[in-house]
Amino acid sequence: MYSIKEMSDKFNLTSSALRYYEEIGLLENVEHLNGYHRKYDDSHVDRLNAIECFKKAGLPLKEIKRFFEYERNIQKKSQNILEMMMEQKKKTEKEIKDLKAGLAHLEKKIKYYTMVDKAVKEGKKIPSWSEVIK
Repeated sequence: MYSIKEMSDKFNLTSSALRYYEEIGLLENVEHLNGYHRKYDDSHVDRLNAIECFKKAGLPLKEIKRFFEYERNIQKKSQNILEMMMEQKKKTEKEIKDLKAGLAHLEKKIKYYTMVDKAVKEGKKIPSWSEVIK
């Protein structure tokens, strides 16, 4: 059994985030000792690992909740799960492509400003941007 503090530390989440996950139904069957202290078990650890993984993949909490709802009825909802995962995969691939394009631009800027810095230090003419993007 884990306390809210232990779970909070383990997943780098605030206790209010954990309470919110419980409130919206992402975390279920959390034991409340004396009606106040929450106790989590290994199933909650597994669930939070999945939630964090989905969040890193860009899924909003609403979609994560929908995934778990589908999973509860997997016999009838496996196609829905597949469609959801494939759609998120497309979005993630586009984000990666956009990030790579942004990174390539940053690398060109670094190259250019390295040349500018060197020229300034050596008292030479500052190169033009077109010299870098050749």
